[in-house]
Amino acid sequence: MQVTRRQFTRILTAASVAGACASKAFCMASPGVRLGLNTFSLRTLPHETAIPTILEVMKTQKLRDCQLYSGHAEPQFGPPTPVTSASGPRVAPTPQQLEDRKAAAAARSEWRLSVPMSYFENIRSTFKKEQLRITAYATSFGTSEAEIDRVFQMAKALGVETVNGRVPEAITDLVAAAATKHQLCVGIQVSDVKLLEQQVRTSQFLRADPDMGDLTKAKVNALQFVEDHASNIVCIDLKDAVEGGGSVRFGEGEAPLKQVLRLIDMQKLPIATYIDCDYPGTGNSPEEVARCVSFVRGMVATV
Repeated sequence: MQVTRRQFTRILTAASVAGACASKAFCMASPGVRLGLNTFSLRTLPHETAIPTILEVMKTQKLRDCQLYSGHAEPQFGPPTPVTSASGPRVAPTPQQLEDRKAAAAARSEWRLSVPMSYFENIRSTFKKEQLRITAYATSFGTSEAEIDRVFQMAKALGVETVNGRVPEAITDLVAAAATKHQLCVGIQVSDVKLLEQQVRTSQFLRADPDMGDLTKAKVNALQFVEDHASNIVCIDLKDAVEGGGSVRFGEGEAPLKQVLRLIDMQKLPIATYIDCDYPGTGNSPEEVARCVSFVRGMVATV
């Protein structure tokens, strides 16, 4: 389905905000597709070597811009949350795990409220010296007004154009107020489509950051989602997955990656795309990232 005249008008109406949110300096995979790296693809790298490795991967793969995963910028608080691509019922956390998470959240909040912004400015400078950019920051927002405001300060110190993450309904108004205050777009990671539709009406700076793989896992028609919400999408994570299942190697799943890229290209939509590899065998492998980049570039070449 093509973007309708009405949808296209909405896109043009939102152009002033989109211009502030979407980078124009991504690696241009085609005249209409901006391609970057989601560094979550390298999520299990040791903290001390993560950024040097990310820089090398980006240069090797000729990807100028990235969405920086917060685990590559902020210290780890508590045990890491396991990442699984397997299907099956979720296992409820134990009481001890809940306590550990609560303690980790408190420690993270304390660190955020005290860390100098020069810490994040130095990370930004490290990328800039290599002629690379952090165009989005993927993180959690916390729950207090003070911490949420601090997250926006951190994101601005990194020089990003969007700060992305899940926005629970309870903190929507706080995030919207901070986004408006700092004039910085939020890419809401989509888990509840109806809630998202309510949230984007709260502020012109609240947008969507849908993950093609995660929508496919949830049995949501990802292509239809992009077509229906194009004017409110600031960026898209490119991931392949099995419907109702887990993440898989690019090309082995059912996520409509090529169709979405074709839509962005044909309609010249101001939507950034980030390669996000989280299937088994990824996390610390530059080789797997290279494989994903090659696959996506191959698709773009034939749209």
